[in-house]
Amino acid sequence: MRRAKALAGLAFLVGGMLVMLAPAHAQTGYPPGVCTAVTGTQDVGAVTVGQRFVLQLAPTCLFTPGAAITVTVNGVNIPGKVAEPGGFVLVDVTVVSATQLSIDDPVLTPAICGVNTATARGPSSTAQGGISTQTANFTLNCPLASAQVAQPVQGRLSLTGSNSVQLALAALALVTAGSIAVLLTRRRRNVA
Repeated sequence: MRRAKALAGLAFLVGGMLVMLAPAHAQTGYPPGVCTAVTGTQDVGAVTVGQRFVLQLAPTCLFTPGAAITVTVNGVNIPGKVAEPGGFVLVDVTVVSATQLSIDDPVLTPAICGVNTATARGPSSTAQGGISTQTANFTLNCPLASAQVAQPVQGRLSLTGSNSVQLALAALALVTAGSIAVLLTRRRRNVA
């Protein structure tokens, strides 16, 4: 009888902990809530002449997939940009020289030795006000007058990170349940 009560208590405890984890998971469901971080900035790092890289402009309040996005690089409009299914937009940048960038291969824009800026603005079904904006800054390291030969360097995408809170909570629940099971088993042995 004692064993059945201990197992029932353990099952109740584990079930209760799993129920506590459920609301955190349910918050990511549909319909999406109102997102208030409608603007964001990311720093891509340093680039050099001859380098080609792809910017992934992914705002916190993601763009509506398939929507037309207004993209500008150093003030020049880049036509034909559409949000990807993941809610972000990709911008392919090639540093042609210290004074010129090629965006998505057909569009030429001015380059700046120092900080260059790419901005994406467009509709977002989750953003408060329905519009989201993301800016990416990258620093162009210009060659010295004596070193005019540029070495191409592999580009890199922005990292968006991950959220492991739910996994940590599940692990904590399992450790707690195991500890309680050990304590109940030890207590029963001492009583008998």
